[in-house]
Amino acid sequence: MRQETTWGKEMSSLNVQQIAISDLNLDSRNPRIAPLTESLASPPEKDWILLALGRFSSDDEERATSTSYSSLKESIRASRGVMQPIIVTPTEDAKYVVIEGNTRVAIYLELAQEGAEGDWSTIPAIIHAPGDERGEHAVRLQAHLVGPRPWRPYAKARYLHELYHTKKLGISEIHAICGGSGRRREIEEYIAAFADMQEHYVPLLDGTPPDQSRFSAFVELQKPPILEALTKHGHTKTEFAKWVGTGDWEAKFKPLHTVRQLPRILANPAAKQKFLSRDASEALRLLEQPASSEIIRDASIEQLASALAVKIRNLGFSDIKALREDFEGRTSQAVADCFLELQSLSELINPVRDE
Repeated sequence: MRQETTWGKEMSSLNVQQIAISDLNLDSRNPRIAPLTESLASPPEKDWILLALGRFSSDDEERATSTSYSSLKESIRASRGVMQPIIVTPTEDAKYVVIEGNTRVAIYLELAQEGAEGDWSTIPAIIHAPGDERGEHAVRLQAHLVGPRPWRPYAKARYLHELYHTKKLGISEIHAICGGSGRRREIEEYIAAFADMQEHYVPLLDGTPPDQSRFSAFVELQKPPILEALTKHGHTKTEFAKWVGTGDWEAKFKPLHTVRQLPRILANPAAKQKFLSRDASEALRLLEQPASSEIIRDASIEQLASALAVKIRNLGFSDIKALREDFEGRTSQAVADCFLELQSLSELINPVRDE
């Protein structure tokens, strides 16, 4: 007999039941695999969903998340089950759709097929009330926007874009659903970056699926210094998309993180020419000079950061005015470049700071 629960109750009040794996349907709308379903003419079969979930255990995801598919599988095998219940919602055919926990269900099926020791026929689950779409979004966002196995950035952005543009949820509401966790600015940047990629990059692909790894370039495009530099020097987002490139042979940003150097490159005529004829790496060779002082070259990050902070605090009004008036000068551009790198590093070492 089904026991429905209402989203928002304390976890201790929710009833956890053992549900037969055979009564579960994997969610074909699962944002983890949604980018792959875009190329399908019809809804994916169960075996295809299992394969797609397995594809997301690649090396790059293992580096990007704290819990990879393979390590999660080995943990479940060793424990002979899951410690955290999945979340499901009833369907009209007396079965359930998995809202959260598709990967765990896939692992159960895989372990059963392999004959692993243990009982893989049932799995603990919380039954979520049907028809509560907002609650379903809350489950997904809290589990994967800031959870231990976050979606890949492109999948995360695709889902946020859908919530904002299709489901008509506001940024504040999406941020609130996450319980205030995660940065509001990140949500805004991901939505805008996905929109820019769809509008300016996808049309260049002639129907082939986009390379999701290039999404990070469009996230960087949302940073004010980069967007302002692009506009100031008379370039468009479509040109930017072409610079991102549909293949390594035509990409201008090699490696991809050199997109952060675009303001410096566009501000220097020689570097800009080298960028347009070759790529960002070649342009940076013209801009980057080796440190003339061994003391600077051998200094630690802590020493350099502290020295820079002291130097900035001691700047006078005339110094700041000179930098502002010569915004495209070497010093101003070096400051802008340093800001982007420090901002990126700060977000990596302090990833859950609210803003």
